[in-house]
Amino acid sequence: MQEQTSRPPSSFQRVARDVCDLFELQMQLISVDSQEAKQKLTRSIVCGSIAAVLAGSALTVLMIALGLLLGELTTLSTGAAMLVVCLAVFVVVAVLGWIALKAVTGAADAMAETKSEFAENLRWLKATLLAPESSPRNRFRRESFSDPNATSRRVQEESHYSDHFLDRSSLSPR
Repeated sequence: MQEQTSRPPSSFQRVARDVCDLFELQMQLISVDSQEAKQKLTRSIVCGSIAAVLAGSALTVLMIALGLLLGELTTLSTGAAMLVVCLAVFVVVAVLGWIALKAVTGAADAMAETKSEFAENLRWLKATLLAPESSPRNRFRRESFSDPNATSRRVQEESHYSDHFLDRSSLSPR
């Protein structure tokens, strides 16, 4: 029977665990943000569809009917009356298109936080994998990358790093 030795996880295992946790949190953030974006996108699709229906199928018949009616009720010629009706309908279409554009922009803004979080997480991961000792997060978490048996050295290093962050003067000699 093999003897089980209780070893603390290696630095790589801790980093790998942190990476897995990070990606799990990133997926949760994407899920929440995508639900919000979906709601905003649904509104924009509805407004855009209404605008397309107005501009496409019913617009011609409506414009002709209203133009003829306006020509009969006013002193405008038939052509001028149709032009006035056409401009009024296009104002309605422009307003609905603007509402749809704002909703699409809102949906894109909902994903901006996820994008910035993801970029920040990738920068942290790169810094941690390339140089764990220089990663800003790990300057406070020295125990994640130091030798667990070297407690006296760890205390000195933590003291150095905490002094570094407490001292706001970048010109002071170390």
